[in-house]
Amino acid sequence: MTKRLLQLMVLMAFGKAYSQVGINTANPASTLDISAKNATGTSTTVDGVLVTRVDRQRAQSMTGVPISNLIYVNSVATGSQTGTAVNIDSVGYYYYDGTAWVKLHNPTNSIAANIYNADGTLTGNRTVSQAGNTLAFTGTATNAFSIDNNTLSVDAANDRVGVGTTTPDTKLTVSTPDNSYGLNHTNGTINLKTYIGGGAGYMGTTTSHNLNLMTNNAIKMTVTPTGTVGVNTSSPSAVLDILSKGTTNATKALEVNDSTNKELVGVQDDGSVRLEKYKNIGVLGTDTNGFLVDAGNLNIPAIATIGFANTSANQAAQTSYNVTFTINKNSAANMTYNNGSFTINKAGYYNFSTFIRYDISMNSPTGGSATTSLFKNNVLFSFNLSGHADGTTGVGHNVAGTQFCNVGDVVTITASYSRIFRIIQGSITIVYYGT
Repeated sequence: MTKRLLQLMVLMAFGKAYSQVGINTANPASTLDISAKNATGTSTTVDGVLVTRVDRQRAQSMTGVPISNLIYVNSVATGSQTGTAVNIDSVGYYYYDGTAWVKLHNPTNSIAANIYNADGTLTGNRTVSQAGNTLAFTGTATNAFSIDNNTLSVDAANDRVGVGTTTPDTKLTVSTPDNSYGLNHTNGTINLKTYIGGGAGYMGTTTSHNLNLMTNNAIKMTVTPTGTVGVNTSSPSAVLDILSKGTTNATKALEVNDSTNKELVGVQDDGSVRLEKYKNIGVLGTDTNGFLVDAGNLNIPAIATIGFANTSANQAAQTSYNVTFTINKNSAANMTYNNGSFTINKAGYYNFSTFIRYDISMNSPTGGSATTSLFKNNVLFSFNLSGHADGTTGVGHNVAGTQFCNVGDVVTITASYSRIFRIIQGSITIVYYGT
């Protein structure tokens, strides 16, 4: 045992009498001052402090470790990088911070790099757990935050976001090559997308679902996957189906105006058509080009027949009664009427539109079914069939149909009911459309 070591042991044994201990110095400048034996020169003797050396498993197994305890981990082949050893991934110096061993080793002797002062590379997946904390970035550059340059770019100078571009010109700009889709709003089943290509822009569903346009949180127009379009209806029954909303000018089904906003064509809720520039013409037809003209100039009487149904006596159940009319206006050039039969005198297209009202009160409260039919040469071409519950006292039928009729063809209107009935009211209009 050397003399100096003996002195140190004595000093440590009686530490209460001393506030500082020096090794290789008689005037320690700190609680423990270890001075080099050879501070200068070329001596080959070793000076310094040899810190306790342990492997990772030993460091991991320690308990009750005081804060700032210093060790040197000389092997990571044992133990695991968990618990207090979560930071021990290589040989080097570590100190205990009260929770885990923290690495002191800095082989480059430089200030530790981070995303705020140096570029770097992730060596694995990372997760930031924010809990109740916010993560905010502020900036003034046009491309202040980006992913792969233009995959996502935030223009902090103008408060814009670009997808596919670093120069967004709106709050959100999506830039794609030609013939590409842009936005996609989906619930996993329905896809609502935008597309640019072929010199045009597109927006709609790419799945077999309706495209609805709405205002005031209500559907106003619908385009179905089959190509039908509905206005004020979400279930169009034709290529274009316009549902009228009422009988006023503001709710009519259709209006076409000229450049001065004067109405040219209007279709009312009751099916009537108004032609503003021809409002003083009573009869309309078409010329060889299909344009509407004054039918009087073409000698085509569009309204060929107008009449009212005659009342009838009680008819037996299941009887096919031939309805008769009182004709108030008729063009003999077009047809001849006799006792319920209309005989065609001029070939062409005719539209027959009739209303028939039944009295079935004699059967009350027993119900049944009524059928009103249009025949050409005893062949049915249009009908209305309706059932009626017990207690029904009246039935009204509207029936219409268009046929091409040759000279000599005969058109009749019949009524039938599954129980006793009679005809009490009706009317008929026959319009000739020409050939």
